[in-house]
Amino acid sequence: MLRTGLETLVRNHPELELISVADAAEDIRAKSVDVLVALETGIEGISAEEGSPAVVLIWPQVETSQLRAALRAGVRAVLPQDCTSAELTSAIQAAAAGLTVLRSSDLEALPLRNGGEQVSLSPRELEVLRLVADGLANKEISYRLGISEHTVKFHVNSILTKMNASTRAEAVAIGMRQGLILL
Repeated sequence: MLRTGLETLVRNHPELELISVADAAEDIRAKSVDVLVALETGIEGISAEEGSPAVVLIWPQVETSQLRAALRAGVRAVLPQDCTSAELTSAIQAAAAGLTVLRSSDLEALPLRNGGEQVSLSPRELEVLRLVADGLANKEISYRLGISEHTVKFHVNSILTKMNASTRAEAVAIGMRQGLILL
């Protein structure tokens, strides 16, 4: 029933196009898709590799451990089954744009891996973190700041290390909690 509702929602949305419906992520790999919406599934087979589709997961109940594992695997959005159609379509569009989407309650439930300590970032690292929070990719950040993409990668790695974060989304979450980022 959820699958049928999702198909109808995507088919009826003017800015979305349904390419294929499959029972497993492997079945859709041959297709060229921007976003993969997965229902009631684990994160096996999900990849954040270049060229992989952005993944939106819809789970019956979102647990903190699942959320952390999903973000580590490169999932762009995690929503509960009771999400609204507006939340889902917004999440699909945001994921296609490279943004990460979580409900605020899920974001607040993520424990801080750095123990809640205030993180000290350089002014440039803070600029980079804020642009990451805006959903910009390294290439876009490098253009915006007038620095090389390699330097952006260096700053992102430094931010992740200082924040004890394993993903960009986790670094943004920590930054938001510590008041470093205002959205």
